[in-house]
Amino acid sequence: MIISSEDIDISSLTPDVTIVGGGAVGLIAAVYLASRNVKVLVLEAGPLQVDPNSQHVFEAARSTGRKHLGIYQGRFRALGGTTNFWGGQLVRFDRLVFSRRDWVSGDAWPIGYDEIEQFYGICENLLDVPSDLADDQKLLQLSKTPDVHLDTNLTYFFSRWLTEKNFRFRFSHLLKSNQNVTVVTEAPVTMLKLDGSRRNVASVIVSGPRGPTQVSSRFVVLANGTIEMVRLLQHPTVGEEEAPWSQNPWLGRGFMDHLEGTVAKVTPVDRKLFHQLFDNVFLKGMKLQPRLKLAEELQRKERLLGAAFHVKFDSQMEEHVQNAKIFVSGLLKGRFSNPKRIIPELWSAARVGVPMSWHYIKHQRILSPAGGDIQLRIMLEQTPVFSSALNLTRERDQHGMYLPELCWRVSSETEMRTIQKAVGIVKDYFESRGIAKVDPSKEILKGSPELLDSFVDTYHHMGGVRMASSEKDGVVDPTARVFGSQNLYVMGAATFPVSGFANPTFTAMAIALRTAEFIREKVGSQ
Repeated sequence: MIISSEDIDISSLTPDVTIVGGGAVGLIAAVYLASRNVKVLVLEAGPLQVDPNSQHVFEAARSTGRKHLGIYQGRFRALGGTTNFWGGQLVRFDRLVFSRRDWVSGDAWPIGYDEIEQFYGICENLLDVPSDLADDQKLLQLSKTPDVHLDTNLTYFFSRWLTEKNFRFRFSHLLKSNQNVTVVTEAPVTMLKLDGSRRNVASVIVSGPRGPTQVSSRFVVLANGTIEMVRLLQHPTVGEEEAPWSQNPWLGRGFMDHLEGTVAKVTPVDRKLFHQLFDNVFLKGMKLQPRLKLAEELQRKERLLGAAFHVKFDSQMEEHVQNAKIFVSGLLKGRFSNPKRIIPELWSAARVGVPMSWHYIKHQRILSPAGGDIQLRIMLEQTPVFSSALNLTRERDQHGMYLPELCWRVSSETEMRTIQKAVGIVKDYFESRGIAKVDPSKEILKGSPELLDSFVDTYHHMGGVRMASSEKDGVVDPTARVFGSQNLYVMGAATFPVSGFANPTFTAMAIALRTAEFIREKVGSQ
């Protein structure tokens, strides 16, 4: 059932598990638990769909330190969370990310890749990723990628992009029909209430149209995004008392984001081979983007951060491409309602769609429009920095919660060395094979301190509630239970102690399913 807080007395509900946040992580965990006969309540702070009024809360956030647009943009308070506008990209973390890398951080994940690998698979099944598209080796065969892609220092791989990206639509039928799950919108959780032992969350306080309301359950899961999650954990509990975890030295610390920037201009030499390697592949309705990443052995040998490259086609037809995408998406979603726009949008779609369709039919790849520059862009892991932190200000929002403040810090030495080394390697990759000429930017060639100035955040909020083996090293244990609590868990990229280069959502969902399984076992044993 999906219902607004205006239309239900949520205090009367008796779930086994309350999940705070109805974004990617919260919804997939709810679906997993509900399908295993666990009664779940999802509390989404925003409305059913994105509304300008629901977004105003993010405008009040504060940002210091390095400029960070993602504290204001890319966050969505509505059912589905950021899946309302994300690309739906799925990339697994490299196995190396879960190993100890003393050149990245003194700390490492307290769990290994093998412990979450099965949950990557479960996640792919829940997201309807065809099994033969989940393996890069099979994809190389299906896409008929030339063997010239093979290299010792770089690994050629595909990032997968979901067909239905918005989880509100993807899981709509199950959320409405499964009696084990109730989703309540416009139900912001503003405070936690502890029991007499102060080790259990007795209830969560919801600020709704009926006034503050308490909701009780056996387990509470915070899945409301890194910034809001840290904010709620740092906030005083009912009675303005500190929680047992509030003095944890890592709470709010070690905030990370990926750094992205253009590092070179690319000029194809063998245009046919270039497009065979780097045009997007389209198989079984799924877009697959070819990319290059630093090989794990190279990272160990050279003590480098994780990094991946992709080519970006800047074209004069870009506006038409976007019009075509909007047009098709609008038709498929049934949102195309203005007759005056049909003809111009249809013309824009046809100009791009016909040659793209023919190219796909013939080569199973999506044609990258010609007529503009080709950029080489890098997605770079950030070294975790203790002083990169989220804190509370003394200003309050309309619900009485203290506003968050982000001070984003980036260590530059390892980042700059990784970029310079990686660009040199990828330049050799393209030019030694006669694929393309690569012209790095002047800042990279000089290794100037201003190298990172043009790099931007990617709205990939990680850290702040890091996972560790002990309380002195992190905020949650290897099952994602908050230290100092017996029934409070966290799901999301906030738990990452280090990150690698990959979009964090897929790994956050996989680890969330692992945590959900621990919770399911506890529910079944009580």
